[in-house]
Amino acid sequence: MWVKITFGKTEGLMEILTNAPTVTIDGLELPIQNVGKDGKIYNCYVEPLEKIKREIDAMLSHHDKVFVLRFDIHVHTYSQTNAVISTFRKNYAARVKRYYKTKNVAYVWCREVEKKKKQHYHFAVIVDGNQTWVAGALLAMAAEVASVQDLSIGYCDSPSYLIRRADLAKGDYSTYNEAFHRLSYLAKERGKTIKAERAKSYHTSRIDPRLNENGKVFMAGDDYKKWVTDKAKNNKVRRIKSTANPLITAMTDDERQLPLFA
Repeated sequence: MWVKITFGKTEGLMEILTNAPTVTIDGLELPIQNVGKDGKIYNCYVEPLEKIKREIDAMLSHHDKVFVLRFDIHVHTYSQTNAVISTFRKNYAARVKRYYKTKNVAYVWCREVEKKKKQHYHFAVIVDGNQTWVAGALLAMAAEVASVQDLSIGYCDSPSYLIRRADLAKGDYSTYNEAFHRLSYLAKERGKTIKAERAKSYHTSRIDPRLNENGKVFMAGDDYKKWVTDKAKNNKVRRIKSTANPLITAMTDDERQLPLFA
């Protein structure tokens, strides 16, 4: 594949890699988890990073709080396809929707095969933060769904984040950045490109975003609360009180029955 190096990025015909500590998407500079435990700097694919942000923003367009949770999925038998993760995410999303009676469940997963000839998956789920803001039930449901497929769940340290739209509207992106930084690990190049494998290395949901207060696709930081309040004020029907006509009020009952025009 033809590539060129420019400002710390490797650009190809079908992919863009970056080894920079941040990436700018939609005008927002976001941190990337590109340093391994060994201290080495690793490349990350930009396309998954863009789609991760898209799913977080799409969920925030529907809910004023969203809950982000990370965990891993381990398989016991190698496969060149992703049928196992496709089945898991479909059943898991359906389970979460039923449990919380919610419509939107976003997800992102990546496939990795490194030293052992057996793939594993990193998985993240994004749900309505008004329904849950703790990991327990979501992890329990993941374990239940995984057990049916003879899979196992890998638990991560400090795996969850609650992003509030109100904080973003105030300019506080601390939790948003922390969540994105954590999920950016799924975009790392290492373990993704395996010889003779044709399976996808990552996949995300495609939640349809609501439009923001300006009628455009929602971006992190858009203030829906203010927009809804202003819209309600503008659409409020003002009732005009009618005043009684003194001439008609002074008429007798017989006079009121007479035609107005002779």
